[in-house]
Amino acid sequence: MRAVITLSRQQGFTLIELVVVIVLLGIISFGSTQYIVNSAESYMDTARRERQGSAARVTVEKISRELRNALPNSVRTSVANDCIEFVPVLGGSIYTSLPLMTASNGFSSVPFIVDGAPDIGRVAVYPLNTDEIYDLSATSAAASSVSPRVTSSQAGLEGNAEVDVQLDREHQFPLDSPGRRWFMVSDPVSFCLDGERLYRYSDYGFFAIQPLPGGVNLTESVPQRHLLAIGTSGNFVVQAATLQRNALVQLNLDFRERGEGVTINHEVQLRNVP
Repeated sequence: MRAVITLSRQQGFTLIELVVVIVLLGIISFGSTQYIVNSAESYMDTARRERQGSAARVTVEKISRELRNALPNSVRTSVANDCIEFVPVLGGSIYTSLPLMTASNGFSSVPFIVDGAPDIGRVAVYPLNTDEIYDLSATSAAASSVSPRVTSSQAGLEGNAEVDVQLDREHQFPLDSPGRRWFMVSDPVSFCLDGERLYRYSDYGFFAIQPLPGGVNLTESVPQRHLLAIGTSGNFVVQAATLQRNALVQLNLDFRERGEGVTINHEVQLRNVP
């Protein structure tokens, strides 16, 4: 019997083949990594743009809702149009008597329904311009359409019979409202652009000259100042009422982040009947 011997030769890769494989794997890895990086950056850019759009919509909607509830003829802007101020309306009713000829610390009114009285603030009657709304100094008190603070409780303004609205001191209103309408109002509110930040200011009181950020009246203290948005620029423009339309406020705001942004031009109609 003859033995058969099989010889095998071990085979491997040459150096050139290894180098080629390594280069190809590197190219594939680089392409895959770049695809993942681009996808992640695209997602982050989309998320940032969506965040900008959402912040812009929420900010403009908040300002618009508050402006729609402003006391007639109380909206005013700064010289640079970077700050807008107004007096919010809390509620209102019809008066049956009003101190016009002589000063008094109260008047009679149609009551609010039970649990329907607004928060307590000041009384405004027939406001025609910002001067008589914001100047509450002692020398011009008789010419102001906004009264001292109301001392009546909310429950004291509710019921089924005529109620007395009491003030903390005597006041005389300059004009009678054709509709015998009175408003319960709070202290003024301001929205101001300060640098690249948009703030809301409240609880600072009435001032004949419009207060601005950085002054003694619009301070940085909390809760008087609230941050609404960052990376913001723009202006506020008030267009006076005409015979054909109500007064308008133009909100021209630009929201920016990393060189990209959203620009919003929005109009708000103001209540025009004092």
